[in-house]
Amino acid sequence: MWGAFAARVCAARNDDGGFGPRPSVSSEPESTALATIALDDTDGRAWLEAHQANDGSVSFDAAAVVNDASTALAAVALGKGAAHDRALEHLMSSPARSAPSTASVPHDESVRGWAWTEGTFGWVEPTSRGILALRLFRPDAPAIPDGVGLLRDRESVGGGWNYGNRTVYDEDLPPYAQTTAAALIALQGLDVELEARGVAALRGLWRTEREGGLSLAQTTAALRLHRDADADRAQEALFDLFDRTGLRDDVVALAWAAIATGPGLARLEVSV
Repeated sequence: MWGAFAARVCAARNDDGGFGPRPSVSSEPESTALATIALDDTDGRAWLEAHQANDGSVSFDAAAVVNDASTALAAVALGKGAAHDRALEHLMSSPARSAPSTASVPHDESVRGWAWTEGTFGWVEPTSRGILALRLFRPDAPAIPDGVGLLRDRESVGGGWNYGNRTVYDEDLPPYAQTTAAALIALQGLDVELEARGVAALRGLWRTEREGGLSLAQTTAALRLHRDADADRAQEALFDLFDRTGLRDDVVALAWAAIATGPGLARLEVSV
């Protein structure tokens, strides 16, 4: 089945060598980085390098904001070389903005993690990406413990992760499969108890979110990296969803599916 996912990703390639979030949509950093990881793709790496800013970021400029959260994925996709090193340097020099804890949105002010856009508050998924990239290539980076601290602070009650905070206005926010999978891919052996709660939560979450291609694909990747027996069942559900929907030609979901079921997963595996 990896071949079917990879073929669908390849078919979405644009003439410039990059990949958009859907076929025939302009190339963007996130979809190109993930496709490049999935396919070990030379043209994708060339696109990422050509679109790297002077500060090392590989960003999506949405006019009102600049989203640099794909820089960590680009660093993984680029492998070795000067562009790869610049991406990592940007990652280490661009943590999220610290924000005061309040009664309505309590959090640990001492940890920052990474944000979706420059100069904003840290969130679970971009922090997970940052942790993963640094663990793969700069395992002694002091930003790693900070990012892990954010994941510990933001863990949902009972395990797993929401997009941002644990509690808002005295309401405990529920975890989701995709964000929980992203955090687990980053952690890989860093905090046994935190990960055990996350894996336990994920086993239930993917079953209730099994119509989401991105959630199923990242769940499969996370469970395989954690050597969890439920990975096979998640993968079967992913195959079934692909057969029924083609993952709706979502290139990000297709790339994650190719990563989860093929050789690209080894590029995300952290030695512990």
